[in-house]
Amino acid sequence: MMTENEQTWLVSRYFPLGIFSRDAYLQNMHHHIEHEFFYLETGTAILELRNNVAEIHEGDIVFIEAGAEHCLRPAEGDFHYYALVFASSILGNELDPVYRAFESIKINTFLTVGDDIKNRLKHTAQLEKEKTFGRKLFLKSMLLDLLSYILDTKQYQIFSSLHENSRHSVSAVDTVIAYIKKHYREDIDAEDIFNSTNYSKSHFSRLFKEATGKSVTEYINGYRVEKACLDMIYTDKNITEVAMENGFNNVQYFSRVFKKIMKCSPRFYKKNARNVVVPSSFASVN
Repeated sequence: MMTENEQTWLVSRYFPLGIFSRDAYLQNMHHHIEHEFFYLETGTAILELRNNVAEIHEGDIVFIEAGAEHCLRPAEGDFHYYALVFASSILGNELDPVYRAFESIKINTFLTVGDDIKNRLKHTAQLEKEKTFGRKLFLKSMLLDLLSYILDTKQYQIFSSLHENSRHSVSAVDTVIAYIKKHYREDIDAEDIFNSTNYSKSHFSRLFKEATGKSVTEYINGYRVEKACLDMIYTDKNITEVAMENGFNNVQYFSRVFKKIMKCSPRFYKKNARNVVVPSSFASVN
């Protein structure tokens, strides 16, 4: 079985997008702070994703959101897969319409994709393996084409606007999560969130905790820390810049929250990011 260090995604520091071709997957429940498109080329495997278990077969493509606890083991015999792994920052910043479109949708877990895209995934992985000139351009094009295909074939759901009248608890939780994703860099007023759900504060707090395992404040802080981790991996921003640009107005408070969630200081994480084992409690629910 592949060890955790062997499984760690080796995505370029300044290019948060990578593609991998492998015969083994980490069988212990884990997660990472990048999103993943998983294409099972051959074989049959058992996928555990959050609290669900499913058998996937040759040709299946699965989307695994950042922070989602998962593992995969062979159902019988061997298998081979391709993984396209990316941080949303590869799509731009919060002002970029491409980034905003991606952040506003929930992609289906199990996808139906044509053979042409599957063949391109394999071809792009080969270009990466051979270190072909321009391979990063091909790789980003591959990701954009795959996302465009998902939009064109409507294999996604749009998060509702926070201010829409939410008649169901699941919809209310989704709208609040969408709001947090959009405004996490700002000073979020929890009272405004509660007032916009058409539920009492105590009732919605219970619904949110049941759906995500966290309080609203814990979720906000966790999402901000998740984004801060990406900044520390993929940019040269200093700790103060990372804190301020991810919704923390006080560096000392950022350090306390970060250490509580990540079990290490921001400075230690910035220096040793890829060797830090991310606590299971860090997994976000999207």
